Amino acid sequence: MSRIGLRTRLILLGLLVAVVAVGVVVSSSGAEPPPPSGCKSVGTPSYCIAGVPLVSASEKIEGTNSGTSVLKTTIASVEAEVTCEKGKSKGTIEGGAAGTVGKSTMTDTLEKCKLIKPENCELTEADEQEIKTGSLGGELVLTSGRVEDKLKPKSGSTFAVVGIEGKEPSCVISHVAEEKTYPVTGSQLCEVDKGNAEAETEAKTHSLTCKTSGSSLNVGGNKAEMTSEATVNLTSGKNWSVKET
Repeated sequence: MSRIGLRTRLILLGLLVAVVAVGVVVSSSGAEPPPPSGCKSVGTPSYCIAGVPLVSASEKIEGTNSGTSVLKTTIASVEAEVTCEKGKSKGTIEGGAAGTVGKSTMTDTLEKCKLIKPENCELTEADEQEIKTGSLGGELVLTSGRVEDKLKPKSGSTFAVVGIEGKEPSCVISHVAEEKTYPVTGSQLCEVDKGNAEAETEAKTHSLTCKTSGSSLNVGGNKAEMTSEATVNLTSGKNWSVKET
């Protein structure tokens, strides 16, 4: 074979290799992206654990309140306000069949509580130490496009019970050392994180913020409003999220 013929073949072979290489690059860059994780095709607000939908299973949760929790209402025709400096919660998040909304069960314990209003009245000694809610059932809902958790008492229980007694004879609610109890009933909507993008991000912790705008509570037929914020994590330490599509 002549030197010119050999050179021509080598050039053609080089061009063929280059074309194949370019084809591989184009094919790779134009390939369809991998399918989204199962958590992004749930269809309703639901819980995801480490990128996998929580289906027909549950995970234990615990929470710590951030700042002061406040309950405001009207008792005996006067304004009443209870504040609690600390708080903690325990429970579970639950996933039913695929495509169903995420649910939860939890109990909150509010600590270092005080009756701010009315004057000359106070919480019972036990309630000053802690006010424990009943067993609360949660269900993820969409409110104007935002993912929220709707908390309400499980069947046969109240949201919480507040005990008040007179600190001075001028207390308008109760006599000195005479305890009167006031059940809190109804439900409370709490926002998951500050936005859906944050709620949908896998992380160790997520916040649950309860505002007065989400309160459907009452005490003795009078409207009650609650504010609180808690940081919630899985006791397993896994990352988790709430998905809405």
